[in-house]
Amino acid sequence: MIDLKVYNTVPKLFWYHVENNGDKISIWRKEKGLWESTTWAEYGNYVKDIANALLDAGVKRGDKVSIISLTRYEWVVVDLAIMSIGAVTAPVYPSNTEEQVEYIVDHSQSKFVFGEDQEQLDKMTEIWPNIPEVAQLVIFDKYVPKEINHVMTLDTFREKGKAYGEQNPNELKNRIQNGNPEDLISFIYTSGTTGNPKAGMINSRNVLAVVKHLPTIYGISEKDTSIAYLPLSHIAERDLGHFMKLCSGNITIFAESIEDMAANLRQTGPTIMFGTPRVFEKFYARISSGVKDATWLQKTIFNWAIEVGKQYTHNNDKEIAHSLFLKLKHAIAHFLIFEKIHDIFGGNIRFMISGAAPISPNIVHFFHWVGLDIYEVYGMTETTGLISANQMGRAKIGSVGEIYLDTEVKIAEDGEICCRGPQNISGYYRNDEATKELLIKDENGLEWLHTGDVGHIDEDGYLFITDRKKDLIITAGGKNVAPQNIENLMKTSAYISQAMVYGDRKPYLTMLLTLDEDEIAKFARDRKILYQDLADLSKKQEVVDLLHHEISMLNKELASYESIKKFHILEEELDQDKDEVTPTLKVKRKVVITNYQSIIDQMYGGKKAD
Repeated sequence: MIDLKVYNTVPKLFWYHVENNGDKISIWRKEKGLWESTTWAEYGNYVKDIANALLDAGVKRGDKVSIISLTRYEWVVVDLAIMSIGAVTAPVYPSNTEEQVEYIVDHSQSKFVFGEDQEQLDKMTEIWPNIPEVAQLVIFDKYVPKEINHVMTLDTFREKGKAYGEQNPNELKNRIQNGNPEDLISFIYTSGTTGNPKAGMINSRNVLAVVKHLPTIYGISEKDTSIAYLPLSHIAERDLGHFMKLCSGNITIFAESIEDMAANLRQTGPTIMFGTPRVFEKFYARISSGVKDATWLQKTIFNWAIEVGKQYTHNNDKEIAHSLFLKLKHAIAHFLIFEKIHDIFGGNIRFMISGAAPISPNIVHFFHWVGLDIYEVYGMTETTGLISANQMGRAKIGSVGEIYLDTEVKIAEDGEICCRGPQNISGYYRNDEATKELLIKDENGLEWLHTGDVGHIDEDGYLFITDRKKDLIITAGGKNVAPQNIENLMKTSAYISQAMVYGDRKPYLTMLLTLDEDEIAKFARDRKILYQDLADLSKKQEVVDLLHHEISMLNKELASYESIKKFHILEEELDQDKDEVTPTLKVKRKVVITNYQSIIDQMYGGKKAD
């Protein structure tokens, strides 16, 4: 057991593993088509060289350093190097536009920037005149042209660090030892659904308050492997794909990309997987699509197996003993169906975690029936990722779990969830007004973080989220409607990629949706529908009829006032470049409503859109 009173910062925890578990594998990543392992000692040597290179470059304690890259080994190396010298990481989503990159680099007052590749170099080159405080840009991959004064490769930068470390052997060690749990180590920029993103200020105390309990709750050890693929600019992957291993010692697999993640799962067979609801929705849609294309006999076997899985998990959940006959049926169902679904995830998954947005209980139930448990958790940037969590062996599907250890939650009079705990950030960088709205003292002088989410706690202590406080819809009939719950249900259709429900002060609900390109293309191919592109396909009557049927079926699970009465298929995905979604694909409702107001009006009997 690691003494967190001694190893009380993120860098100190990392160097504990380097010094005590140096020969053990820490990371797997793909290099030139082959999976290669990295030990803690190798990991540490790389971090040491980059940290010394930063010192050589004049980066001081408290200076801000940006990283603009997809999730990869170099990202976490640079992050730990920045924190080890007492500087502050300011992550930028690699999908951000030039304007968004400029805003974050400028707002964070970054003095130094690490970029992944030519794409990020091109963005930085375009905005370079507008960010005079940035002294140097280091690129992970090769780039052209090579001769740019303020740009160098990571390999060249590392060589400078090696030389500096030889001449100054104790400086880095002193920086690490002098680190304090209250020192700022990173910003995490919020999604920015209602304006410019805000920089949550994260320190080591915040991080350790979250990750120190995860090994106990989920039985995670150095024998486990997890796969990292979501943006490390987001607190969820930062916690589970980066920081968690500093307490548990587990191995991290870095996927080649989000697109390659499914193939990487099968190649590496991790035991732990974190995903956003969209990730699990896509897996669910893929399985559902396969069942639709199956023969009558295959469908019959699949449906029988699912019914067996339902009964088996029901008995487990209620602690009812299984009959010998049920055990036999379950073994057959596993052999014929469940094992094939497990193989999609690599065959070794012990459990999966879903967070960052609400997930449909239907999807969680389905995977539970086939023996793949998804534990939904709840948190936000401002709570360093966690407020509550469904725990192994005591999950309640539909809830976001029990209140996290060392954490207090209260429900305000208007239903807003408020939180107190060591994971709460101290505020937003350079935004006192937003900080005052986030952290509010009660009549007893206790400071509570106001989440902006509405929910309730049941009699067993499980937290349920209704919706975002600002997103709740009140229909013309006075009914309160939570749009996220409806949207999540609609996205269980294999053909729906994105959905946005509308209807505030309206007599009925409508919905804008986008098509899942892979599934709708397959539908068109099977029915020999000729089309030019996705925009053309979205207008085909066969597609409209298909979506009408899908939505009508899903409406049966909703109250009449929650059902979707009219919908419109958009010609293309909601786009980050148009500011319609955040980098984590959260819909910016105000922007989408503005962009498609004429279409929305048409669904309520207004003038037909041109």
